[in-house]
Amino acid sequence: MDFDQVARLRRHPAWVLLRANNAALVLSFCGTVFVDENARGVPETVLESRLDDRLYLLNEHEPGSFSQSAAAYLAEWTKNGWLRKYYPPGEDEAHFDATTALEKAVAWVKDLPARSFIGTESRLNTIVALLRQMAFGAETDPQTRIDELRRERDAIDAQIARLLAGEVEVLSPLALLDRYQQVESTAVDLLRDFREVEANLRGLEVRLRQQVATAEGGKGEQLAAFLMDRDEIARSDQGQSFQAFFDYLLSPRRQQELRELLQQVNQLPQLEGRANQSLLKIPFAWLEAAENTQDTVRQLTEQLRRFLVDRSRAEDRRVLALVRSVQRHVTALEGQADLPGMELDLPQTDLTLPMERRLYMPVERIELDTAAVEESDDADVDVSELFAGVHVDAEALTGHVLDAVAASPSSQANLAAIVDDHPLTLGLAELLAYFQVEHPGLDMIVDQDRTDLLVYPRVHAPGHTQARVPHVTFVLNEGGTAAGKAEQE
Repeated sequence: MDFDQVARLRRHPAWVLLRANNAALVLSFCGTVFVDENARGVPETVLESRLDDRLYLLNEHEPGSFSQSAAAYLAEWTKNGWLRKYYPPGEDEAHFDATTALEKAVAWVKDLPARSFIGTESRLNTIVALLRQMAFGAETDPQTRIDELRRERDAIDAQIARLLAGEVEVLSPLALLDRYQQVESTAVDLLRDFREVEANLRGLEVRLRQQVATAEGGKGEQLAAFLMDRDEIARSDQGQSFQAFFDYLLSPRRQQELRELLQQVNQLPQLEGRANQSLLKIPFAWLEAAENTQDTVRQLTEQLRRFLVDRSRAEDRRVLALVRSVQRHVTALEGQADLPGMELDLPQTDLTLPMERRLYMPVERIELDTAAVEESDDADVDVSELFAGVHVDAEALTGHVLDAVAASPSSQANLAAIVDDHPLTLGLAELLAYFQVEHPGLDMIVDQDRTDLLVYPRVHAPGHTQARVPHVTFVLNEGGTAAGKAEQE
């Protein structure tokens, strides 16, 4: 590392925290509340009460060690950048949340003590698997990829043959513990990454507020600058990775699979009581953290909307003031002669002569011959094709959407997942009917920037059809119910 770079990092809030006199109090208390318990948005009264109880116990053990009040400590920690104090929309009480600097300091201190067991095999296997995926995913030669897939198939066939012969290979307790520690560490790191993404978005919001406060140009320039910053974050490696992870979380099937795997692993007797039961709650913690990040994005959009409305009102007032100023000057100059002016062309009317119109063209009458129908009155005429049509049951589709939303912990479901669970049987007509689903408890969000590729069988014809549609998400609104049954309407 460069010397100047390290010198500048001495002013980083995490470095300042590690050098603070009350670093033990900050790291132990905030690390317990915001990292171990994964609390987000703690009300001020609750946090102040818990800190006051902790200070009472510490002062009993060492009298006079912490002389300030809990409120004073919270104010100091917020000023130093270790806590974030904010007011949620619609609430009058302040809330506190940990910053990325606090989480980095807590993670560094937690890694200082010597560990009785350090797993290396699982991390080596992860590195090899990732390298294999990268090399195989970047390969453009079809034959090379076919050879690799055949090699994997042969390895799987060999494992099946050994199992059929009664040879069952299981992981040793040491290998299980090694992999479990890596899963636990990665899960906690993901939560810390969520806070960093959220902090980056809040930084964009602060810059937007500053631009709005000091804006002198038109609203188009401010809007373009905001959209460029927002698009830069969305197109960055971090933003794309977060969006892919968030889409994974919104899948009810994958969430269920993740919870079942965690439950199964935590019950393994080979772990010998070393399983962390709080790891079972990690999918919900991920989902909550992702929702907080999405809330920050929504606040950015709301801030932009307010900015545009305020600037539009200001421009309307300015135009009205200019019009009134012109009216006052015209009134003051009324009756005066020899005023400077300019000549204007009088408005003219375009004339069209009657002879320029088209002549009347008589409509040719067509005589219908009904003799063929009269001759086949006694014959059996198949008229089923005249009345054949495709009937789409809108209530059944609404039921599919409600079932998917009710099964999702986030009360959200996207159209692609619903079609996977309930394949289309009526083709394009049924797909278009999903876009017309109306329910008082549902909101439909259409993201034009993202698309989904849906594949469904053709109606009364062999083969399949592909349709690329916008990314549609059905969300349970505030006045809705998660009953999930169309027949309950």
